[in-house]
Amino acid sequence: MLVPSMASIAPLIAASMLALAEPGSTPGPSSMQNPAEPLPAEPIIGGEQTGEFEYGAIVAILTSHSGLCTGTVVTPRLILTAAHCIVGLPPLGGVDVHYGHDLYANTPVDAVAYGAHPDFDPEGREDIYDYAYVLLGTDFSPPDGFLPPITEQDEWDEAIREGATITLVGFGEDPDANNPVASLGVKRKVDTTITRFSELGLEFFAGGDGHDSCQGDSGGPAIVRLAGGGARLAGITSRGSDPCGDGGFYGAPFPALAWIRDETGIDLLPADCEDGECLDMSPPAEKEGRCAVGASERTPPPWSLMLLALGLVRRRRAR
Repeated sequence: MLVPSMASIAPLIAASMLALAEPGSTPGPSSMQNPAEPLPAEPIIGGEQTGEFEYGAIVAILTSHSGLCTGTVVTPRLILTAAHCIVGLPPLGGVDVHYGHDLYANTPVDAVAYGAHPDFDPEGREDIYDYAYVLLGTDFSPPDGFLPPITEQDEWDEAIREGATITLVGFGEDPDANNPVASLGVKRKVDTTITRFSELGLEFFAGGDGHDSCQGDSGGPAIVRLAGGGARLAGITSRGSDPCGDGGFYGAPFPALAWIRDETGIDLLPADCEDGECLDMSPPAEKEGRCAVGASERTPPPWSLMLLALGLVRRRRAR
């Protein structure tokens, strides 16, 4: 396996960024691009770089298909990410995982297995099951611990509500850096809030006013902190506005946990929840007997970094 160095791919990235920036190619503030088309590289919006050992469970994922995505390590060998980062990849040899706060600081680790949820619907507007897993061949222990998904009703009711604060973390370009191209793959974070829920409550909408995730952050976490101090994976970054900054959709991972158990043998469900249907995720407004707040009328594009899918990070692999 050969992974190009940053020095070798930077000119290609720069050339592609210039091509994407040609007059007439940039969408207006209210337009939405076709999810299959390349999207300009942008970062966590309105945020800042994480510390060197901060959010160690958040990793960069490079694929031979969608380019740069983000994932969350929830057990020593299991990473949760977005289906649109994984779907369509060959059975083996399409995914590298990078630890740390900088994509290029550590030697990548090959994934031994990965899969996208069978109900993933890229053409849907809500609850599209944008879930995927990546399996590692060796154990990994983040310095500040794993980031488990919410599986208990009391934690869900406490944390998942309109106005609740979430932290978005992901890898992406920083347009404010001295050298934006060289900033690709640096872990960043931003705080924002949940604003509404999908009809079934499997997804929530968060961000806006310039505090947002964007391309390259796909599959990364929306994190909540409980009153007791614990951090939980509340959502998986799926898709959002184009240009970024107006918020996006995050899929709560619980609906995928039974499928992940059946696929990987790793069970994240509570002991008394074998069927994976024991968490009431209906929108808070519905629980209170009111109509749930509707989701965005637009069909947002997925937030994987498609620049790298143009051949900027191509690896030679045995087929």
